[in-house]
Amino acid sequence: MQVSVETTQGLERKMTVAVPSEKVESAVNTRLQEAARNVKLNGFRKGKVPYKVIKSKFGAGVRQEVVGEMMSQSYYEAIDQESLKPAGQPNIAPKNLDEGKDLEFVATFQVYPEITLPDFSTIKVQRLGAEISEADIDEMVESLRKQKQSWEVCDRAAASEDRVNIDYAGRRGGEDFEGGSAQGANLASWF
Repeated sequence: MQVSVETTQGLERKMTVAVPSEKVESAVNTRLQEAARNVKLNGFRKGKVPYKVIKSKFGAGVRQEVVGEMMSQSYYEAIDQESLKPAGQPNIAPKNLDEGKDLEFVATFQVYPEITLPDFSTIKVQRLGAEISEADIDEMVESLRKQKQSWEVCDRAAASEDRVNIDYAGRRGGEDFEGGSAQGANLASWF
């Protein structure tokens, strides 16, 4: 089996594989002989059909099946032989499938990138820390209280830090404008 690999771009590889015709023809003949034992055709007893009749009737289909299996098997053998690590399924395109000639196909696929790790013994790491004071904690608690507070309805005038429910209408040049009015809008002030 002959294998050649070329880098097309980036991580993509194009691998051309040639399988000797003797290997393919041998596999086809073996498969046809196995089929001859079990085939039943009109005019012949089961298992007594001549090889030439089997080959003329089923040869093309069996050859296509064997060639498909050979391409798959040869692809994986070539990957191992070339020590490649494909990152996905290949796109396999037959180049030469003629009977009596070497089987050739091209497999296009991507490989995993090669990663080289630096010497970690030379890297210095600085551990960052933070000092938290009581004032920081109090400030955060107060902020969370304001975010999670609940409101109660009361009958008095609005005071600082109250939330009021208002209706308003905005006008420009004496005329209402779109999006400038609301009914029952909540307005809160914490400052």
